[in-house]
Amino acid sequence: MAKKVRKLHVTVKPVRLDGLPAILGDETAGKNLSAMVEVKWKGPVSGFGLGFVPFYRSNRPVNHTSSKPIALGSNHVEWEEEFERVCCIVGPWNLSFNVFYGENMDAKNKKSLIGKASLDLSELASKQESTVERKLLIRSKGSVLSKEATLMVNVTFSEVRTEPDDFMQLGQISVDSAIPKKKSTSRRGGGSHFDSFSSPATASSSGGRSPVVETVLFSSPDENQSEPGQKAGFNWWKRRRLSFSMTWRREPREDEVTKTSTKPSEELEKPATEIPIEANKWVMKDLVSRDGKSKLKSEVYLASIDQRSEQAAGEAACAAVAVVVAHWFHANPKLINPSGTEFDSLITQGSSLWQSLCDKESYLRLFPNRHFDLETIVSANLRPVRVCTDKSFTGLFSPERFASLDGLMSFDQIWDEVEKEVALASSNGETRVYIVSWNDHFFVVKADLDGFCVIDSLGERLFEGCKQAYILKFDDSSLMYEKEESSEKLVCEGKKCCREYIKSFLAAIPVAELAAKEEKGNVVDVSLLHERLQIDLHHIILTSSD
Repeated sequence: MAKKVRKLHVTVKPVRLDGLPAILGDETAGKNLSAMVEVKWKGPVSGFGLGFVPFYRSNRPVNHTSSKPIALGSNHVEWEEEFERVCCIVGPWNLSFNVFYGENMDAKNKKSLIGKASLDLSELASKQESTVERKLLIRSKGSVLSKEATLMVNVTFSEVRTEPDDFMQLGQISVDSAIPKKKSTSRRGGGSHFDSFSSPATASSSGGRSPVVETVLFSSPDENQSEPGQKAGFNWWKRRRLSFSMTWRREPREDEVTKTSTKPSEELEKPATEIPIEANKWVMKDLVSRDGKSKLKSEVYLASIDQRSEQAAGEAACAAVAVVVAHWFHANPKLINPSGTEFDSLITQGSSLWQSLCDKESYLRLFPNRHFDLETIVSANLRPVRVCTDKSFTGLFSPERFASLDGLMSFDQIWDEVEKEVALASSNGETRVYIVSWNDHFFVVKADLDGFCVIDSLGERLFEGCKQAYILKFDDSSLMYEKEESSEKLVCEGKKCCREYIKSFLAAIPVAELAAKEEKGNVVDVSLLHERLQIDLHHIILTSSD
């Protein structure tokens, strides 16, 4: 069962900074000296309270106050900006403050950083007070600040109630939004921002963080003040992808050369990429994992497009498409796949809804890369479905291989729970639909008595070069093999292949690479491990009004 969390609307206001060096002399002496505070919503303490708690990946937001000049003879500065966020608190929740001081203020310039402070939101929230004011002692870097330097911070709380308590609700969809819009010839984002990695060795949001549902509501009233944070968020998002660029792929641009991680993998995948698969037809297919160690024999059903195609133009639309697809399977519980061009239509509908969010400045301020997390989509009134937190699960791939993750919930453990839920639902003639998030990508898993289906709007995750969304079916005909030097060993068959597919095709490479670093004695940051290895299964149900 999911742990009970407190969903709070938090407003943070850095009020006053004391302990700056007093500027003496004439007006020119300190005309360029100013101070600024950076607010980092860091989230729960790493490793705390994991288990069956939904984990929504999005960029860790960073806010900045304005850069305030220091008055002559003064040793303090004050601000009026407030920053707001919704946080679901399950344990210690860290909020940090970085103090910058100097000329030509730039948060990227580490030389301007003169001190740090932090507080625990959960400790303040436990006081059951709507407003708390704290004077934080600043940990000074260098000799600029006095030893008694402090930052006065005002924090207000209000509880956010959902309907009902166990659900997060997506509102009703409008009639217009159900109809695919005409696509413009130019692709949003200039073609530079794509949805996660596209190889089948990767999967989904995030933001590497800990077990917490978070959504930025809006930033400082001054747009310019939030800009540094936006850039920081985007760069963080981009770096995460490039760090594994040799093995995890996004859609290549024309000026890029596609590389694969190893020649063996490249050779093994040639049969999969050279044999075309007819759209809108179930075909038995042999698929080989990127690391070349596993082979799956199962049926696959393809659309004629995927989210990145010109018709859809939904480069980073995976969360929106997943919601649309999940709703379709609930509306058509007896069907295993959309018929004819209906699959294409679901892709274009989801992409169109994503584009409508991209047209809203309020969303772009929060997600300049246009890669919205599931919590944002859940709050965007796209389809009449809910995320049931009590039936949602969070785990990590191979936590036993990492000292800092030892004892935390594994993917195998949460999949055992999923299988129990599916068996219970099947006995009542029901299906289970999950939106799975891992490494900033979202896809759908539909499960019933007959088997499991993985529905993904990004074709490259099926095999390299594929540009069609797909449904991968795991039923009695499915076989999973472990490839050895000169032979193949049957690992499992039937519905059990879905579990092994996610482990061997999606997670094997990142687990191996991170484990190799740790085995060499390199300390792998626990937040990085959560970003790369945590997987969330969000149970999707229809709203009562549907």
